[in-house]
Amino acid sequence: MKRFWALAIAMAALAVWTVPALAEVKFTGEYRLRAEQASGTDFFDDAEDFGETDADNIAFYGQRVRLTGVGTAGDDATVKITLQDTRNWGVSGNQAADSGPYVDGPALTDSGNTLDLHEAFLQINKFFGTPIALKVGRQELVYGDQRLIGSFGWSNQGRSFDALKLMFSNDTVNVDAFTAKIEENNAAAGDSTDDIDFHGIYATIKSIPNNTLDVYGLLYKDNGSAGLPAWSGGAVKAEVNTYGARLAGNAVGVDYTAEYALQSGTFEAPTGGGSDTDVDASAYAIKAGYTIPNAPVGLRVGAEYDYASGTDATSTDMETFIQLFPTNHDKYGTMDQQGWSNMKAWNVNVSAKPTPKLGVRLDYWNFALAEEADGWYSAAGTSGAAGTVRGAGCLVPSGSDCDAKIGTEVDVTVNYKYSDAIAIQAGVSRFMAGTGLEERVQWSVLDTAADTEDMDWMYVQLTANF
Repeated sequence: MKRFWALAIAMAALAVWTVPALAEVKFTGEYRLRAEQASGTDFFDDAEDFGETDADNIAFYGQRVRLTGVGTAGDDATVKITLQDTRNWGVSGNQAADSGPYVDGPALTDSGNTLDLHEAFLQINKFFGTPIALKVGRQELVYGDQRLIGSFGWSNQGRSFDALKLMFSNDTVNVDAFTAKIEENNAAAGDSTDDIDFHGIYATIKSIPNNTLDVYGLLYKDNGSAGLPAWSGGAVKAEVNTYGARLAGNAVGVDYTAEYALQSGTFEAPTGGGSDTDVDASAYAIKAGYTIPNAPVGLRVGAEYDYASGTDATSTDMETFIQLFPTNHDKYGTMDQQGWSNMKAWNVNVSAKPTPKLGVRLDYWNFALAEEADGWYSAAGTSGAAGTVRGAGCLVPSGSDCDAKIGTEVDVTVNYKYSDAIAIQAGVSRFMAGTGLEERVQWSVLDTAADTEDMDWMYVQLTANF
């Protein structure tokens, strides 16, 4: 059945693209191949804990192919269709999601077929003669630094939304208003209130010299599908409001970005008892960089500090910041071990361009928990059950919370422009366990003073655009 629908999609797209008399159609495409290898992904010392097995090592080739057609559908309208095939080499059937620890974020709207529609939307400009544009259908939503809403292009599968969006733009401001269906539970029969919906207004003010200011309001509404982690003894319904602002600009050679977000709302108590839980969380991110004038090889130095609140063991509120639908791969280290939840992190970096085609960057990250009693959240926004490395409630033998110091990460990234159409990227990283992570492995998981193991990761990626 999956193959049938994949073939039907391809044939329908081909039928549209082969009728040039009806519309002008332009084609673009992408081929991408990435080889990845990692060891120590569970942070256990295999030699001591598992008889020198390699159960936590991974190595694979992940491939993505995209073919895009954009056709006119009237004087002010266009249709865009992007076919996407994702697979791991040597795996029969579908392997759309990334493997190992590099899992895709929550609510990726691709259906999971090997061949599927990544985008399929109609855009009408000057809708009913107004300065407003309408975009309806499967589409990417990308805003700001993508800390809350992004397309997650690093993932082979990526992220797109089934959404309706209204857009207004002039020389002073851009304003988008959108509504997206994350999960539908009433297409055949059932209670329509069980859906998951995501709504937002995002405005960018462009009138500030050398700066842009974003302001936004977002609503994630889960009416019973348990799209967010359960809270207060098994709550499955939630309304999470996110309000924030982001300033980006440059002055005297310094480029900078600062973002602050607040969350409020309610997790509804499960039927049969308990009380509702209020949401009270916050997060911020501040980063800056300076390109040294007349320095050799375009030397640039930068620094960053990120914070997201967590929930204390004695709190009756949900105080863990929920990162929604981000592109996290390049935000808190390239190893994707940290998300924008219950965290304190700082970074220093240096980059250079030895040649016009070659760029090199070195990053150092330091990670800690905002609240020791809460979980350690991954780039995908998930923690884990009690008794796991990422679970909440980790205690040392004395009965106190495990240490907040999770670890440090060093990333080296190299970009090479082989030609105008072909790019090569490579990286090597190490995540070194801190005191808190060691205690989580030793006492929360193994219940013994065993040694931990650092995690290593490397990759090479080839991308061709045509």
